[in-house]
Amino acid sequence: MNLLATYSFTTRRGLLAGALLLLGAVPAAQAQLRLPNLGARLESAVNSRLSQRTDQAISKGLDKAESTATKTVKGDEKDQASPDAPAASGQASTRYDFVPGAQVLFEDKLAGDEIGEFPSRWELLEGSAEVATAAGQPVLLLANGAAIAPLFKQADYLPEAFTLEMDVFLGPRDRCHLWFWDKRKGKQTANGDLGELEISQNQVHMPHRNLGQTLAGAKPVEAGRWRHLELSFNQRSLKVYLDQHRLLNLPNAAGRPTSLTLGAVREYHGTKDVLVRHVRLAAGGKDLYACLAAEGRLVRHDILFDPGQAVIKPASQPALDQLASLLQSQPALRFRIEGHTDADGEAAANLRLSRARAEAVRAALVQAGIAANRLTATGCGETKPLDPGLTASAKAQNRRVEFVKL
Repeated sequence: MNLLATYSFTTRRGLLAGALLLLGAVPAAQAQLRLPNLGARLESAVNSRLSQRTDQAISKGLDKAESTATKTVKGDEKDQASPDAPAASGQASTRYDFVPGAQVLFEDKLAGDEIGEFPSRWELLEGSAEVATAAGQPVLLLANGAAIAPLFKQADYLPEAFTLEMDVFLGPRDRCHLWFWDKRKGKQTANGDLGELEISQNQVHMPHRNLGQTLAGAKPVEAGRWRHLELSFNQRSLKVYLDQHRLLNLPNAAGRPTSLTLGAVREYHGTKDVLVRHVRLAAGGKDLYACLAAEGRLVRHDILFDPGQAVIKPASQPALDQLASLLQSQPALRFRIEGHTDADGEAAANLRLSRARAEAVRAALVQAGIAANRLTATGCGETKPLDPGLTASAKAQNRRVEFVKL
């Protein structure tokens, strides 16, 4: 008999006994009148009471799980390495210079995918994977030994310069691996001396070449934590960041990525399912200063807003901090901030929304200490698309904020 069955049997027996004892206080005449239905009524009452207690127990369990998840997220903020902490040997660099690519090649927010089914924008190479939920949001669940790849018609789809962004939920012993080739086909000649990346809760590691660093001062969280992974490759330079800390800087990769495979590796004892969300792969991506010097503008897809509103999401803070730092280091630099939307909805409404979003970004930078006369804001709505297509990737590319040098 399992624990739940034992609990139910013991509790039911106790409640029946208590009920029978209480019947001793019932007058004999009333008891005789109720005897024909006594058994059924007692059983019904006991079952009702047990059902209430079971519901209460389940509710308490869910409350505890939610509380643990909330504490984990808050703990992440406290456990981050201080941006002013010295970068000791083998520990994270404090420089954050990631610039996301402007041309979206692949983006998956799991919109329209059913919970419990395989994600529609991916290909299964090994093991099993499915769409699940975490904190009310859809996520990719990769079982131990699973490997998946974005769906592309061509085999080698990565350009010479690209960026990759995603969130990964990891426990202290969990490992997410990223291969720069189709794992099913194996390493390609063009990949050269590149090895796969191993992402843990506080570290990015390339085991094949013994490269990578650890977040300074970050303590492991047993319940697991979300980490934001960013990767940029430009011809031969590879940089990888974890929560805005650069943990891998390989100036000469001696090879190039051709495609991507994402997976959870079984070799670590106690490894659980790995969760992934908000995957974005884009062409381009240069050093912030090089991009501004070459093009006279910065195209940012990492300043995010609530749907249909001009409320900046907290996840946009690293990008805003980076831009504020750039303006502070270049006192003569002035920007026109342009808001851009996709073509969904009415054009007039999109124009108003894009203007309000540009004003919100300007206000955030002014609050960060940038003089208001160095910034102007305007809305372009849907009038200047980077991609005229109607696909999800095209729309994602067109939703952006641009900073045009004046």
